[in-house]
Amino acid sequence: MIRIFFFFFVCLFCTHAVSVDAQGTLVKKLPLISSHRGASRLAPENTRAAFVKAIESGTDFIEIDVRTTSDGQQVIVHDKSLKRTTGLNALVSDTDYATISSLSAGDWFAKKFSSEKVPTLEEVCVLVKAENKRRSLNVKLYVDCKEIDASKVTSLLMKYELIDSAVFYGDEKTLSDIKKYFVSARVMPAFPGVKEADELIRKIKPYAFDVSYGELDQQTVDFIHARGIKVFSDLLDNDDHPDAYRKAIECGIDLIQTDDAGAVRKTYKEFRIRQ
Repeated sequence: MIRIFFFFFVCLFCTHAVSVDAQGTLVKKLPLISSHRGASRLAPENTRAAFVKAIESGTDFIEIDVRTTSDGQQVIVHDKSLKRTTGLNALVSDTDYATISSLSAGDWFAKKFSSEKVPTLEEVCVLVKAENKRRSLNVKLYVDCKEIDASKVTSLLMKYELIDSAVFYGDEKTLSDIKKYFVSARVMPAFPGVKEADELIRKIKPYAFDVSYGELDQQTVDFIHARGIKVFSDLLDNDDHPDAYRKAIECGIDLIQTDDAGAVRKTYKEFRIRQ
């Protein structure tokens, strides 16, 4: 009987593990990690190679930027123009998919990636679903809705059974359109500030708010969490460093988006698991 009780006691504490930082600050849960445009420091952004490397690293989310071609295809490109990542000086919205699919999306990064193409949203869905099944993972999609066809995007994610776990970032109109096609979509607008937040919550019922690092503090996080909404933050460019990760962890945010998932995990090692 004593052994049974001891086993139950240990299991109970394992399921409610907390972390502590080097100063002993209690942290209930370390934030999830989103790989910005895939593992974009290891492979060309928004390509299959970058997504595979992100999956191999054990990331929680892969962030993708979705745009619409002139013939209605949903493709993964960050910029309005194809110039920076493919060399073609043309807008995505003015270019058909046949042309885009003939371009190299990796040659600018390194010659060994010259065969990488601009992927379609459907190709990414196929990859993530297959890799999740093969590796017994649950990698999710963080969809940055640049210029999308909401009907096609939601239809594709439903087809590949990825929509329930996906998060959609975008402006209010785009997120409202997504909810028309999938009412329970997990939408995430940018945090508009305390004064405007409740009205936006009433309108679109967000799953999370994207809070910029400059706005990130304990008061803001507590305000959002008190409303049952998660806090995601982009720690990119000049904010992609250990001090920013520590601040985000200590504020208790729910997800860190980064270009350097390895550096985030290294910082996480500072936080000891206490049972």
